[in-house]
Amino acid sequence: MQTVMAWLRQPTSVAGISALFGTMLALVTRQVDWAQAMPLIAGGLASIALPDNAGAKADAMSLARAIAAEIQEGK
Repeated sequence: MQTVMAWLRQPTSVAGISALFGTMLALVTRQVDWAQAMPLIAGGLASIALPDNAGAKADAMSLARAIAAEIQEGK
């Protein structure tokens, strides 16, 4: 049970659940139709299913800093 709770507390899972909740509320109140809601539902489910990847985030930030440093040196 702790593993499931940890998984649901990840930022991607929280965002996916929020997106699903908002989309379902919009469907119930007829603010959107199913054709408009399906991409939001798919994105929300993908966010819940995919784990948060902190390692990739750190790698991307390091790469961005290296690129910025190269640009600064080139000026």
